[in-house]
Amino acid sequence: MMHITRKFEHLKIQLQAIKSATNNFVDDKCIGKGGFGKVYKGELLHSKGQTIVALKRLDPTFGQGNPEFWKEIIMLSLYKHENIVSLLGFCDESDEKILVYEYASRKSLDLHLNNDDLTWIDRIKICIGAARGLAYLHNPGETQQRVLHRDIKSSNILLDENWNAKISDLGLSKFGPANQQYTFIVSNAVGTVGYCDPLYVESGLLTKESDVYSFGIVLFEVLCGRLCITHQAGIHQSLVGLVRQYYKQNKINEIIYDTIKDEMTPKSLDAFTKIAYQCLERELEERPLMTEVVRILESVLEYQTVKSLKTLTMETRSEYLLPDTTLSSFVVNSINPTNPELVAGVGVENTKNADLFEMYFKIADSNKDGRINGVEAVPFFQTTGLPKAILAKIWSYVDVNGNGYLNRSEFNNYLKLVTVAQSKRELTPDIVKAALYGPASPKIPVPQIDLEALAVP
Repeated sequence: MMHITRKFEHLKIQLQAIKSATNNFVDDKCIGKGGFGKVYKGELLHSKGQTIVALKRLDPTFGQGNPEFWKEIIMLSLYKHENIVSLLGFCDESDEKILVYEYASRKSLDLHLNNDDLTWIDRIKICIGAARGLAYLHNPGETQQRVLHRDIKSSNILLDENWNAKISDLGLSKFGPANQQYTFIVSNAVGTVGYCDPLYVESGLLTKESDVYSFGIVLFEVLCGRLCITHQAGIHQSLVGLVRQYYKQNKINEIIYDTIKDEMTPKSLDAFTKIAYQCLERELEERPLMTEVVRILESVLEYQTVKSLKTLTMETRSEYLLPDTTLSSFVVNSINPTNPELVAGVGVENTKNADLFEMYFKIADSNKDGRINGVEAVPFFQTTGLPKAILAKIWSYVDVNGNGYLNRSEFNNYLKLVTVAQSKRELTPDIVKAALYGPASPKIPVPQIDLEALAVP
């Protein structure tokens, strides 16, 4: 054990520093508790500087101990991913065992299942992030082992300030065989009631599909806005039982969380429920790989985003709204829209406006995927003063591959054409060419664009 611990010397944090950060573990600093013990919030100086952290203090009476402590350190040191919580350090001193993590300001997903402020798109994005984290753990690459989490549940999915999901609590995880004839291990069933794979509980055979089952439970929790097991008037109610009943009767709409029902497109709901239900299949072979879950959830987001783009629903939630001056001064005043040659100065080609363009792009790109969808662009739509039909038509033109997203270059072109439309000038081929490519060049073909449809009244 001493040989192993030496590999993690760089992560050690002194107990005195932790006591100082938590005021000696005062109750006011406690932000939660779980199977490992209590969790505290504090400000700590470590290798990445002074920052707010979450500190998990081992309490053996909660059921876990030294094996889980070191398992967490080893796993989180080996497996790093944007959708897996980051371990910043640990303390193993004076009979204290403490794990130090990046602080997830919105805490865990289970606390937000019935959050009316979480839109359907917000919920899809959270599920995609969590699915990517679990898919990363399951992916063996060219090795012969993968990580089996064994305790996937909504309370083990943390959310940062931007609602990015992060898988946490790997203390119960195990290395499982991969790229071999047999990819199961025999293990005493652990986990949380309501989330555990029934086959794992019955047989003790642990597979990656056991995690997939648990993840399916989480997907339905997100869809229905409630925990998998609830207690009312002393009676236990199981979400899984309801899901199976209503899914088979084709009445899943009746148990969806009320506040998101009206937002959903039938296509996005159908794809989401199908992949979630597939995760709950009795037979292991019928459950999907996590990579397939990620792929389907990404398509669910696209189905929903296309609907949002077509209707251009005006978002009123404050976190999506930016001051009008930030956008309108950039779009309207950064160039002279009456001079077609100057239209090309908008965006990244113009040094004066490049920083402003990058600032807006980064703010609008809320999920940091390097592209902007219709929902993320809503604050911009609201400042243009243009009819929805024109905005949608311009979008469909510059969205070259038709995937419902605009990358930096495509969004730059979008701003240029919107600015021309705002000038109320006739969008002739020469004006469009000047807007997109600079001064007209005979070698550049006239864009195939429906100019009449873009006419501004």
